[in-house]
Amino acid sequence: MTATDPALEVIDRCRGERDGQLSITIGTGCCESTAPFLYEDYWPGPDQEVVGVVGGIEVFAPAYLRDLYPGDDGVVIDVMTEPAESMSIETEHGVRLILRGLGVDTGAGGACAVPEAAPPGAGEREVPTGTVPELPPHLRALRLR
Repeated sequence: MTATDPALEVIDRCRGERDGQLSITIGTGCCESTAPFLYEDYWPGPDQEVVGVVGGIEVFAPAYLRDLYPGDDGVVIDVMTEPAESMSIETEHGVRLILRGLGVDTGAGGACAVPEAAPPGAGEREVPTGTVPELPPHLRALRLR
């Protein structure tokens, strides 16, 4: 378990703003079940164990996630500067902690190794954008309990 310099800077900034003990947990989010979450005074669950330490902060993960990284396999905690919605502390600064595999290009060199997407009409279905002002007729009568 390692972390990039930008991630360590964010963690240090958050540590300077909080009085409690910070920790990172992976595998506890409802929508991003492998995203790292930076919490203050976190109480680990019964199957959570420390999988590493980054920037002096313990990183916890549950058994199902630990089993996915046997031996020397590991991950890197990085940060991305995109709008973030989460209970994770760093989102207060408009950034989000993320996981990367060891050896993954973080884009620090300025070049992206991912090929550009094919232009619309090149065999791919165009994805609609924008908002829909109201529910479609078949969903209007749907009752949720």
